[in-house]
Amino acid sequence: MGRHFLLPSINTDPTSPRLAPEPTRPDSAAELPSPFGNLDGLDLDDFREAAYEIFFTACRSSPGFGGRSVLTYHNPSDSGGGDGYGSAPGSPVKPPGVGMAVTSRVKMALGLKMLRRSPSSRRTSSCGSNPSSPSGSGSGSSPRVGFTVPHAGRMRRPLTSAEIMRQQMRVTEQSDNRLRKTLMRTLVGQMGRRAETIILPLELLRHLKPSEFNDPHEYHLWQKRQLKIIEAGLLLHPSIPLEKSDTFAAKLRDIIDSSETKVIDTGKTSPTMRTLCNCIVSLAWRSPDGGTTDICHWADGYPLNVHIYTALLSSVFDLKDETLVLDEIDELIELMKKTWSMLGINRSMHNLCFTWVLFEQYVLTRQVEPDLLGASFAMLTEVASDAKKVDRDPIYLKMLGCCLSAIKKWCEKRLLDYHGNFNRGNIGIMENMLPLLFSATKILEEDVPCYVTSSQEKGEAVVDEHSTGNRVDHYIRSSLRNAFAKMLEDQNVNGTTKYTEAQEVSEVLIKLARKTEELGIKEKDIFSPVLKKWHPIAAGVAAVTLHTCYGTLLKQYLTGKSSILNETVLVLQRAGKLEKALVQLVVEDSVECEDGGKTIVREMVPYEVESFIARLLKQWIQERLQKGKEYLLRAKQTETWNPKSKTEPYAHSASELVSFVKEVVDSFFEIPVTLSESLFYDFVNGLENVFRDYIAFVASCGKKKVSHFL
Repeated sequence: MGRHFLLPSINTDPTSPRLAPEPTRPDSAAELPSPFGNLDGLDLDDFREAAYEIFFTACRSSPGFGGRSVLTYHNPSDSGGGDGYGSAPGSPVKPPGVGMAVTSRVKMALGLKMLRRSPSSRRTSSCGSNPSSPSGSGSGSSPRVGFTVPHAGRMRRPLTSAEIMRQQMRVTEQSDNRLRKTLMRTLVGQMGRRAETIILPLELLRHLKPSEFNDPHEYHLWQKRQLKIIEAGLLLHPSIPLEKSDTFAAKLRDIIDSSETKVIDTGKTSPTMRTLCNCIVSLAWRSPDGGTTDICHWADGYPLNVHIYTALLSSVFDLKDETLVLDEIDELIELMKKTWSMLGINRSMHNLCFTWVLFEQYVLTRQVEPDLLGASFAMLTEVASDAKKVDRDPIYLKMLGCCLSAIKKWCEKRLLDYHGNFNRGNIGIMENMLPLLFSATKILEEDVPCYVTSSQEKGEAVVDEHSTGNRVDHYIRSSLRNAFAKMLEDQNVNGTTKYTEAQEVSEVLIKLARKTEELGIKEKDIFSPVLKKWHPIAAGVAAVTLHTCYGTLLKQYLTGKSSILNETVLVLQRAGKLEKALVQLVVEDSVECEDGGKTIVREMVPYEVESFIARLLKQWIQERLQKGKEYLLRAKQTETWNPKSKTEPYAHSASELVSFVKEVVDSFFEIPVTLSESLFYDFVNGLENVFRDYIAFVASCGKKKVSHFL
């Protein structure tokens, strides 16, 4: 048979509100708010409780949901035959739609693996008694359901679908028992009554008394939840719009408001209860055309119905590992369909809700199970088919737009910075996310009227979203810019940073060039193979983006360049090496392009390293020769021709000029670049002219002044 597991230790403490602890949700939950909005006063626990109540009511006639007739199944492993999962010869035939399937068609269609746990792992004790029945164990008058501890040698049986759902939805035995008692009291003499004719919260309020709860406070919280559900379904979000002058709505609102501070008396003789019943019945049994109806409307208004239904669908995830889906999903979903008439759900809405639940679970479980993302995409193909139907309901279109926009926004946020969100180890997630995003975007663009892109909402430049390649281009450029900005941040480089040493600035620029080249290699090796499926020159676009980012930084540096020529030349040389590597990356990635990558290469504004170095050298030479002329001019104006000393019988200006030229020549030959012949001769000839002018100046001073040296 399918997967079975032991019912975990049941907490029978009456003060315990739930069967199992609520799993902690990561911070990522805040990043993915519900696309269906929030309902004030109601949270996930409230929706889950309401979902179980509606589910059980709708399925009450199904095997395992009431009475003592519990289905039993033959376990091949118990009799020594079979493989523990299939049927052995002589095993009883399962009634249609009931029991644990050998394989799940739903999971196979969604690409989800079967869990295949031990056949005895989903079993309870009780041989001949029904633990889901109020009288299954313990005294018949006890309001609780007792679960006995298995004894050695005692037969055990698989859990029924009802027991699985109670466990999955974390409903206590006490709450489950109260619901069963309410339905028994409500349906006395009318067991064939349809679920969609039962106003369940009203029946619960009528039949359950404070004495059936642990304390008055628990009862008050329970009562407020039921009234909040009624308020949401009949007043705030009714499926049939209310008239502003509706007196029943006004009275109901007053009663609900008063319940916030004190418990409402729900006794049979209570005037408040009579008024409450009249208001709820009158509002729930309205019809769109004002005529008679055979269905009451109290939980089918949007978005209340969707919140309840998604809470119900979320029960298909394993409590032991929430990244996994139960093998019994086929049977459970078939049972969930019985709630459609009460909640106003149809197949299209179910497909959309299930898509969202799978995607939401992937996010809430810290994105560790790529199968959930793949299952979301598989369901999205069904949604795409539904979205093409001509008879789409306006509510469905609203749901479709909100749900797919939320998925698109979440995925795009990660893809716009995929360098920060993905790596070699989880690149498969990115590979699965891209088709999901593009499928959602296509549905939004083609099938959702008045769809507005996120760029239009923000007033940004609109990306051509009709082209998958253009969107991928946008993701590549955005992610590389973010990655480059992160590198600058790591190096403490920003617009306000002022380095005290010019050499420090140069060292940072050289280091950034190396890291930029490494980033380009990382892009080519890890991300481009995935992105190339959607963009023909993904690596080329990345190279151009990095070239532009570093080029902007280089331009800022050169605008306020250091006076140290050597450091500037080293920066330019490293920039030239980076540029060659990025151009080579573009060329290699553009081999299969029709134009050979010429279009993308045109975006690369050359750094012109060689010409810039030549200009710097020429400027440096001119500055040094000009300084030599300044020495000569100062000599003409200030030289006294007195020898420095007897041991140094020469003029002060001669000593300064020779020292200056020696320093300039040494610096010239330390420049870390191959000099052109023309620049070399410009430099030598310039120095020669300085000496010639100085010699001519000395010669013109006359024998009288020169005699001081004799």
